[in-house]
Amino acid sequence: MEYQEVMRQIIFLAFSKAEKETLQILKTPLSKHISHEIEIHYKVYISEKTFIRYYDKFINEKEGSIANPNRRIIDFLCKYIGFESLIDFYNKVYINKDSSL
Repeated sequence: MEYQEVMRQIIFLAFSKAEKETLQILKTPLSKHISHEIEIHYKVYISEKTFIRYYDKFINEKEGSIANPNRRIIDFLCKYIGFESLIDFYNKVYINKDSSL
């Protein structure tokens, strides 16, 4: 599976979870919620601007938003959506999906 698709899926799942938790639909309040949840649960501050940029690049597909996401931040997003890390997400979602075909 292509790297961009994996990143898009992680960002989409994180924002979907934030929508369910907050009943918000706009990217800014959702980004603030994700930032707050990661800070509360993992004691790491990541600016909501970072998540807005990720949303713009991977969901809205805006060109030039960012180069590639920071691996550490993606690991925290994976934790937020219920996985241990990017590798855990990839192994459970993509490897298992491919092997079931």
